[in-house]
Amino acid sequence: MAEGWNRCRAAMLQGSQPVSKREQVRREHAEWSDKTFGDVGPVGPLKHLSKEALEAAAEPDDLSEWADMQFLLWDAQRRAGISDGEITAAMEEKLKVNMARQWPEPKDGEPRLHIKEQSEQEKK
Repeated sequence: MAEGWNRCRAAMLQGSQPVSKREQVRREHAEWSDKTFGDVGPVGPLKHLSKEALEAAAEPDDLSEWADMQFLLWDAQRRAGISDGEITAAMEEKLKVNMARQWPEPKDGEPRLHIKEQSEQEKK
């Protein structure tokens, strides 16, 4: 399981695929998606993404599941009209929020949900 992820991570870190190739695939996917699914919004791809994420969790070494998730994320972002610059800015802000949060001890295979502070009302 970890072997597939490590291979994928190593490829990302080494930059084995030039950005131009990735962008070419992104454009080809957008053209195909528009022809195949027409003028629809981002909700359908996002719902499909949740299903693909469960499939990837069951088979984390299957790179085709990772590709499906990336295609659906790109598709939803594009259909929502969100630019790469906008999503990058949102990611920078969200990273700051996440870094300021408290997190529980990690358990392999389980989601990491931040520890929510209790309000004074909840403490009573």
